[in-house]
Amino acid sequence: MSAGAIKIEAFNYGDVQLLDSMFKTRFDVNRNYLLSLDNDSLLYPYRFEAALPHWEYHGPESLTRPGKPYGGWEHPTCSLRGHFLGHFLSACARIYATTGDREIKNKADSIVMELARCQQQNGNGYVGPIPEKFFDILESGKMGQIWAPYYVIHKVLMGLYEMYKFAGNRLAFQIMKGMVDYIRRRVEKIPDEWMQKILNVEFGGMPEVLYDFYAEVGDPQYLSLAQKFEHKRILDPLAKNQDVLTKVHGNTTIPKIHGAARAYEITGIQKYRDIAVNFWEIIARTRTYATGGSTVGEVWGEPHKLKDTLSEWNQETCVTYNWMRLCRYLLRWTGDAKYGDMYERALFNGILAAQNPADGMFIYFLPLKTGSKKRFGTPTDSFWCCYGTGVQAFADLASSIYFHDDDNIYVNLFIPSEVRWSHSGAIIRVRQENNYPEESATHLTIQLSEEPVYFGLKIRVPWWVKKGINIKVNGENVEVKAAPSTFVELRREWKNKDVVDVIMPMSLYAEPINDDENLVAIMYGPLVMAGLTSEEVVFRGDKNNLESWIELIPGEPLAFKTRGQEKDIKFIPLCKVVSEEYGVYFRISS
Repeated sequence: MSAGAIKIEAFNYGDVQLLDSMFKTRFDVNRNYLLSLDNDSLLYPYRFEAALPHWEYHGPESLTRPGKPYGGWEHPTCSLRGHFLGHFLSACARIYATTGDREIKNKADSIVMELARCQQQNGNGYVGPIPEKFFDILESGKMGQIWAPYYVIHKVLMGLYEMYKFAGNRLAFQIMKGMVDYIRRRVEKIPDEWMQKILNVEFGGMPEVLYDFYAEVGDPQYLSLAQKFEHKRILDPLAKNQDVLTKVHGNTTIPKIHGAARAYEITGIQKYRDIAVNFWEIIARTRTYATGGSTVGEVWGEPHKLKDTLSEWNQETCVTYNWMRLCRYLLRWTGDAKYGDMYERALFNGILAAQNPADGMFIYFLPLKTGSKKRFGTPTDSFWCCYGTGVQAFADLASSIYFHDDDNIYVNLFIPSEVRWSHSGAIIRVRQENNYPEESATHLTIQLSEEPVYFGLKIRVPWWVKKGINIKVNGENVEVKAAPSTFVELRREWKNKDVVDVIMPMSLYAEPINDDENLVAIMYGPLVMAGLTSEEVVFRGDKNNLESWIELIPGEPLAFKTRGQEKDIKFIPLCKVVSEEYGVYFRISS
């Protein structure tokens, strides 16, 4: 068995540091929200299921109750209670790995210690926030009586794995092993045909996290366990490039594709790669909005039929986050800039658009219907699935800015940051500074500790570049072939303090929905521009020359207004909308 081919590698979390920018601000807001949460409340369902006491005596007049249950999806009556803790551990591990933040690591480490207590109390390897009886019900065939127990357990395993992998917590891996063995003992008794019926109930990213576990231990019984969670009803047709996604639940499905992607990386089996590539192409070509997101009411509709799907329930945040994770897999495998393009599109218009920048709260859906408003949750009474993927997404902002191969460093995203790369015995730092996307340029400084070093610097040329790009090295223009959706290469001997300036002129353009060329989203560079209006508006003008009737508002970065319309409205980036009513798609009549 040989591993699947990977063309470019991601950097480790600690190799990339965010610099001051809106991304760093959003990252910090997310961190502060995580720190505000009470460990005892997060642990409440785990302690309850382990029958650990909920009252503790600490001496005279100090009888205390360790926390109280949170609300929303963490409420004791919700069948998915406890799911958020796994996302929480993942986010804390990523933040620590990126920044070395001891406060957030200590907070997460203390939770891991309590999970070990719960596992020890249970005595059979189980550590979960839901009754083991839920699995009995699922295995008995009464699928309609229970809601996604393996979805919850996946979150626990994922959080433990990332605390081990990114935060160095070995106890987390020991707990994970006990839980994986518990699952193995349960499912190895289930016939494959019956297991496939069980997999019709949402099970999160179980195959991916089990492949991760197998990669750590190398024991074939865990490879078999991961394969037991491969849902053939979805995966087999996708391997043949068959579209079976109509009326299929988005966030149930994409984690199954992640499992296939991880299986390819570990086993090298071509079928798994085909599944991931074919799925991406189907969704990108037939069901993706200008935002990079998809789904309405959590499911995909028919292919090439989006105009009638615009509603208050579009673009589940979980789907966008997991879609971006798939883009990252495929970018690493291929080095193809189209996956970086889609990642950027979804980052600005899906992930940034999903967080309230003031307090870090999240939306479940991103409405695309005109006159809608975003509906943010609360700190302790929401905890939807999208809160979980939300805290992970904002802990992950540094992860996909740069990639590398043996001879090149790739600049994928234009986010102020610094990357550290060990190459040919030298330590190379690339510092990226900009005010992107308010300014359509980025500035890169090469920092070397030794003699000059020969390597390639590859910079993504975004899909939205219509007028070409201009690159200067140390103030001198450089002639390059820079087609959109490619990486432009600068290969030379670099010296300390060499500078690269990349200018990517932005302009307004219309992006039609996929089944109506006159129903368009207004775009500016990577940004979907939201029109601030409470009612449907029809514009008259040339959709191929938006700047003839939409103009920049002086003194307001990234703000535009129409002129000469029956009703003129203002446009701002969708990712900056908080409480305003807005629309994304507008009909243009010539």
